[in-house]
Amino acid sequence: MNKKVLGLLAASAAVVGSAIFATPARAVQQEVEVNLTVDEVLFLRTFETVSLRISQGELGGAIDKDFVGTTDGTALIDVEQDTGVEEINPGDNVTKEVKELYAVYGNGDVDEDDVSVSITVSPGGDMLSNNAGRNEILAKMSVVGPLESERNVDDLNDDLDLDGTLLRIGGVELAFEFQEDDGTAITPQAGDYTGGRLTVEATTIGS
Repeated sequence: MNKKVLGLLAASAAVVGSAIFATPARAVQQEVEVNLTVDEVLFLRTFETVSLRISQGELGGAIDKDFVGTTDGTALIDVEQDTGVEEINPGDNVTKEVKELYAVYGNGDVDEDDVSVSITVSPGGDMLSNNAGRNEILAKMSVVGPLESERNVDDLNDDLDLDGTLLRIGGVELAFEFQEDDGTAITPQAGDYTGGRLTVEATTIGS
């Protein structure tokens, strides 16, 4: 038999054999659902530090001086008249207002009514201490309640050109009770008190 013919037959047999033993191609297809959640955007701005002052007037002393007549150099000053130095009762709170403490912003999907803001005393942040060269005096801080800002949010949004929307502005009323380091209630003592901490948290209702 012609060698050329034999070669063609061998090649044909190889192709047929490969076709018989090769694994046929398979494809499996499945559609997959895709969901996407876009979080509501909240931005909170607060003051870094709240520095308050309790004045003489707030302690009951509205008058800080007076006259008691004339002296010829030998008269003794009258020390029995009422003075402007009055003290509140030990254990009574002195309250202070922080008119505005925070501002909350959000994206277009968040409405003012959807936002809740809480102001609480941070754990371990309720005691302000004054240890200026004498026995330690403490001022125990508590939150009386929130304060609404006198500024109108809608009017501010009309005037501002911001990314996002101003949702809420507010403040807080705080109370301070003075005591010795053993917890004994005392009247307010002059000095600088430090160490208080507040936590301001803004959340969307239902989140």
